[in-house]
Amino acid sequence: MLRHQLTLAFRSFMKFKKIFAINLFGLAIGLTTVILVMMWVKDELNISRNHEKIDRIYAVMTNHDNSGGIVTIGITPGEMAEAMKVELPQVELSAGTSPFIEGVNFENLDTKLTGDGLFVDQDYFNIFDVDFIEGNKAQIMTGINSVALSETMATKLFGSPAAALGKSLKWQAFDFANEVEVTGVYRDFGAMEVDQADYFLSFSYFKQMLGEGVHWGNFNASTYLLLRPETDIPSFNIQIADFIKNKDEGSNVSAFVQPFGDTYLYGTYEDGKVIGGRISYVKLFSAIAIFILIIACINFMNLTTARSMSRLKEIGVKKSMGASRGGLFGQFMVESLLLTFFALVLAIIATFILQPFFNQVTSKTLSMSFQPELILILLGIWLLTSFLAGIYPAVYLSKFKPVQVMKSNIKGSFGELLARKGLVVFQFAISLLLIIGISVIGKQMSFIQNQNLGYNQSQLLQINASGVNPNQLDSFLAELRKSPGVENASSLSHPLVGLNSSTIGLTWEGKNPDEQVKFENVSVNIGLIETMGFEVADGRAFSADFGDEESKIILNEAAVRAIGFDDPVGKIVNLWGDDKEVIAVVKDFNFESLKETVKPAFLKYDPGFAQKIMVRIGAQNQQETLASIDALFIKQTAQAMDYSFMDADYQTLYASEQRVSKLAKYFGLMAIFLSCLGLFGLAAFTAEKRKKEIGVRKVMGATTFSILTLVSKDFVQLILVSIIIAVPLAWYFANNWLQTYAYQTSLSWWIFAGSGLILMMIAVLTVGFQAFKAASDNPVNSLKSE
Repeated sequence: MLRHQLTLAFRSFMKFKKIFAINLFGLAIGLTTVILVMMWVKDELNISRNHEKIDRIYAVMTNHDNSGGIVTIGITPGEMAEAMKVELPQVELSAGTSPFIEGVNFENLDTKLTGDGLFVDQDYFNIFDVDFIEGNKAQIMTGINSVALSETMATKLFGSPAAALGKSLKWQAFDFANEVEVTGVYRDFGAMEVDQADYFLSFSYFKQMLGEGVHWGNFNASTYLLLRPETDIPSFNIQIADFIKNKDEGSNVSAFVQPFGDTYLYGTYEDGKVIGGRISYVKLFSAIAIFILIIACINFMNLTTARSMSRLKEIGVKKSMGASRGGLFGQFMVESLLLTFFALVLAIIATFILQPFFNQVTSKTLSMSFQPELILILLGIWLLTSFLAGIYPAVYLSKFKPVQVMKSNIKGSFGELLARKGLVVFQFAISLLLIIGISVIGKQMSFIQNQNLGYNQSQLLQINASGVNPNQLDSFLAELRKSPGVENASSLSHPLVGLNSSTIGLTWEGKNPDEQVKFENVSVNIGLIETMGFEVADGRAFSADFGDEESKIILNEAAVRAIGFDDPVGKIVNLWGDDKEVIAVVKDFNFESLKETVKPAFLKYDPGFAQKIMVRIGAQNQQETLASIDALFIKQTAQAMDYSFMDADYQTLYASEQRVSKLAKYFGLMAIFLSCLGLFGLAAFTAEKRKKEIGVRKVMGATTFSILTLVSKDFVQLILVSIIIAVPLAWYFANNWLQTYAYQTSLSWWIFAGSGLILMMIAVLTVGFQAFKAASDNPVNSLKSE
């Protein structure tokens, strides 16, 4: 029986080659999209989750109830990890870590390298899976002068991992330096880890670096817990809510834990509670992939029913010969299974071909390997797609009665017509949603790129200051300023893009002691304001012409508003117990994504705490200028400079949005293309049914244009219905997305009108081709059977 059905399926494919090719191509596109998105989603869901004890690992988060609302961050006091392990029985292990520190300089004899990594507790390696290939994992951080290196870093510094173990190594960060012993070498982290650490240094030394900054009112570390299996998380969160407040009287900070495996996908908070994050993109692209596959299945339904008139006699003869409805249903489902299998094979081939391009768009290294899990998933996709695509045509074609078929007395029910047209409306509504979404994202990205950030991004170079001796920094900057093509140079304590170094330690006369205001803290050098292009609204910048600049401070406008100063220049504020005179107010500048409003910030003079060197270069001869700066940097540090341009760094804040925009464009094109195939199918179906009517009309003198209008008007109405449905939905979703930005573009009417017009034109061209074909046919061909 199966062999017979397969034979019939192949004969049907060969008889209707065009329909077969269109169905095959459409389903292959839909399945390719599903497979690619499935690989991306699987990768996203597995990031930061490849640890054996992941179900018990939690990150401690803190809610700061400031004057501007609740701010949630994954930063805790430096003593948090140790205190929680001692005082809370639910905590099996705890680890404190520094923030991810970039640009630590390592030196072994004549070899110098910079690396990015963390200062960690010993228990960090008992909580997280770090694969050591050299050294005793249980004793990696037992000494304060210990370092663990990645396999790559150890090989570059010592020639091999084995040669590195037990060797002495010097490191320097800012104005801190130490000599340490290599106590372990671990395998390089895979792509599943967010922080690709080149090194691990002792957290105890990090606390020594902080000195008096290690107290319960200062947030400068991260805390990770391994909770016991029986721990009730909601009860535990209630228990630790006031943990910090009990240590620091008057604190406004409450604590809670979040599963570590969720921190990558769930990083957006509102009023102290998680509301989403990257998981929204996972859900979005999963939905788009499913919709595209459904559109492809709808095409199969429409095109299969469009050719049904050509198979009615076949069905009638088979039923007259005794074929059951179940047997015919099975035959059509076998056709669907076979066609979908061919489409799946093409989709797998297409996935391999498109994989490098898809990786480039998504900034990932995805690969397709036929593991048992993947084979089962592909099998499930094949069966589900076959069912979705084939169920309606199989039911529709197998229901006809022999007498109806033989008398050509077949009339579609209102429900069938409504379902078929409804599917087309659904297709084009989804396509229009994607077109509008692409337009809104593009408009917002353009708005962001042209927004005044409060400083001049162009020709602004950011160099990692690692390796520059703090005692020689000023002389190095002086040499830089003399270099051809360099307009100005200075230094600051943190990367300006994504700045996150806040404090509540700024007070002033008349401040409400119960109110805590968080200020971003930026340590700068002389010339930084001029180099960045900050606009001074009042007062003066830091200058070598004045003495005692350490006792001065500069506020941004947001800080002035938060403090409430009417005439701030000359006023005295207190920072961590030291009085500071306000010498200037700079206009607000953006140091975060435009999703955030500009926060209160202050600049203080502290040239020894330099992480980044900022260099303003001329627009001409940039390559020569960069070469001369690099040569000067090598002369100073014996290593090539690590640099980037500020405008490129700023764009990294919107990397997710840019990827979403690109992917949405490609998915949108696929949806539109597949929707047009569906419309082509319905137009073919209608033209087939009205073939004799069109022939009679032509004999009676109807023009080609009138026939075109006759066939096309119903489809134009369908597209109008799609537009009416899609526009309000698009406005709702677009408006909600734009609300995530503090600075946003407007939802212009032309986005919706233009998108609808584009869709209408594409649809009319698609239908017009089929209508013109029917209108141009010789009426003799359609009437000769009469």
